[in-house]
Amino acid sequence: MPAPAQSGPTDPQTRLRSVDAIRGFALFGVLLVNMYNFGAYAPEWGGSVDRVFSTLMHSVFETKSLRLFSLLFGFGFALQLARVMSQDGGSLWFYFRRLLILFVFGMAHALLYDGDILMEYAALGLILVLFRNVGNRTLLILACVLLVAFPVGNLLHTPGAEEIALQMEDELPLAVLRVDHPYLDSPIDVFEENANAIPPQIWSDLHGPESSLTLFAMLLLGFCIGRGRVLQEINPHSSLVRRVFGWGIGIGGISALIEWWLQQWFGYAVYSVNTAPEGTRFLGDMLFAYGSTALALGYGAGIVLLAQIPQWRPLLRPLQNLGRMALTVYLSGTVMFTTLFYGWGFAQLFLLGPAATTAYAVLFFILQLLFCNWWLNRFRFGPAEWLWRSLTYMKLQPLLL
Repeated sequence: MPAPAQSGPTDPQTRLRSVDAIRGFALFGVLLVNMYNFGAYAPEWGGSVDRVFSTLMHSVFETKSLRLFSLLFGFGFALQLARVMSQDGGSLWFYFRRLLILFVFGMAHALLYDGDILMEYAALGLILVLFRNVGNRTLLILACVLLVAFPVGNLLHTPGAEEIALQMEDELPLAVLRVDHPYLDSPIDVFEENANAIPPQIWSDLHGPESSLTLFAMLLLGFCIGRGRVLQEINPHSSLVRRVFGWGIGIGGISALIEWWLQQWFGYAVYSVNTAPEGTRFLGDMLFAYGSTALALGYGAGIVLLAQIPQWRPLLRPLQNLGRMALTVYLSGTVMFTTLFYGWGFAQLFLLGPAATTAYAVLFFILQLLFCNWWLNRFRFGPAEWLWRSLTYMKLQPLLL
């Protein structure tokens, strides 16, 4: 059954600007980390400058940005569920249709980049519905338990032959990896290679640092924040936001420093081949799992606090514009970096180190900032957001201001 007539898209003027600013900040980290997957992680980049940029990327953005982005999706799901339950007589059809369209967006995106996250969000959003009547305290406990799946699972997991082969492949020289790589061939070859990522296998690699269990934990946290109206009503929750900022940055920063120390002295690593003893690896994984989450929460709380200061609001406006066009920004970032790395563009796959990759990420982000500012001075929604809304409501939405 179609959604009732009283339903309609959220007025852009009623959006939570601090949430949009958080989303814009997270999008830069997501873009940067995605771009590192095309060769910047390789151990060949051993120069001091590259090591500095690689360390900063890992300590400040890697996993933290994705967790913050996932938390905001959970927050958005909470608002959507509350809206359909109040406006549509309790029918979840509108919510499901919105997720289905998001999944289709993700399928198209995955053909360009097999690291798509939209399909996984859509699938996990369906599971989230089952928890809509569970109390916030229970959901918070469940989220904390799910976060431990990575350190415990990694401790108990024995790599199989395929995983060992993939690890050995990661250690190959970049020049060897470029030979006959499908990303350097035609678009059809790229699509055929990336089609293997459709549909997302949310049940696989559950012991990994960015598994579906971890993402679902962040969705639950965001769901609790949205349902508790923490960000919708800042004044009565200001002390909580300040505590989250202080503890999040403190715990996250200390965890990152200890993790770096374990890496330097004991060979610990999260994503690459690990030579650390089991006990050290478990300690590092625990610090990474909970420290990354704490730091992500600290980032978000810090931006919320800045948004309450009048002098900061003009400085945060560009990030807010990005957040209003989050889907467009996410998809356009992929178009830009695949043009940089793939054969149909500049074919820089495996040729750029951490410093160069970071420079290009900053350039792309600046271009997105300029475009979003130009676009939103003329239109109500971003192009992808407009299409998503029109398909969801089965009616063309007004686009011009």
